[in-house]
Amino acid sequence: MSYNTLSLITSLDNDDDFEKLKINFIEMLEDFQIRKFNHPFKGIVAQYNLKNSDKSDKKESIEQIVKNISRLYQQKKIALIEVDCFGGKCDSEGKIYANGDLIAEEDYDHTSHFKLLKIINDNYQTWHFEPFTREFFTKKGGIWGQINDEELIYFGLGIATAFQNNPLYRVQMTHNELILEKKGEYYIYLMQPLSNRIKILGSIDNDSNETLEDLKNVLKEHILYAKSYVFLDLIDKDEFIKLVNLEDDEMTEALYRFQSFNDRPFPSAVDTNIEKDEKEQATETEDILKKETDMPVHNSWWDKIMRLFGG
Repeated sequence: MSYNTLSLITSLDNDDDFEKLKINFIEMLEDFQIRKFNHPFKGIVAQYNLKNSDKSDKKESIEQIVKNISRLYQQKKIALIEVDCFGGKCDSEGKIYANGDLIAEEDYDHTSHFKLLKIINDNYQTWHFEPFTREFFTKKGGIWGQINDEELIYFGLGIATAFQNNPLYRVQMTHNELILEKKGEYYIYLMQPLSNRIKILGSIDNDSNETLEDLKNVLKEHILYAKSYVFLDLIDKDEFIKLVNLEDDEMTEALYRFQSFNDRPFPSAVDTNIEKDEKEQATETEDILKKETDMPVHNSWWDKIMRLFGG
């Protein structure tokens, strides 16, 4: 599934600042979604889905509007950033305007948004930016983090054992991706785009104290026993929760969006067309699956995974 958006972003000084900018954005921008964010700095984002129109024409018309908005707020730097993702690979490009003038520009690259947002606010220090996630305008909060020096299959086995027979949860897995969803409350998405790093993403749909405690308990029991960190960005509550099992010098964010990694969908049936790398993994994981389940072991990697997860 592709993701292609165009976003106006600037920092906020106070709540009145947000209300004034929101009014101007609504008046001058058509079909944009608008929301305040609180991390890694307080700001406002207005975002347009570029799949809804001719990209080049839309970008050209919006650039002129951004120039005009920047003249209204002469003390602010306003970024216009396009993000384009497909198959796990993400690139971005953009410009920054101040008082109607172009002051910075970055061409397509998987780190361009980082360079631009760093100009908007020096507190910006990570590749991950919550407003560039699919459900940002509807969810209560975001989940993101990283597991160091582990393999996804082992986490998958533990999560499957704990949740596959619980009707409140949905568990799905491929050889490099896993989803654990508590329906109507949150979902956690694990992916292994690099050989020694597992990335963590997710959404929070219910930010009640009860749901958050349940989520934190799941993370602590099934993820945070390993060298890892998970951040919960509660957008409406203006809270940022850090769950960390790493030393300070191990807190580095591995970049991975420079390459595709999830070009295969979650399997809906046993796949008989096994790719070469899956055949190699099948031999390695056969003994693990025998020990963890009472199910017969078949030759297909997808057969094993689907049986493990109740398929």
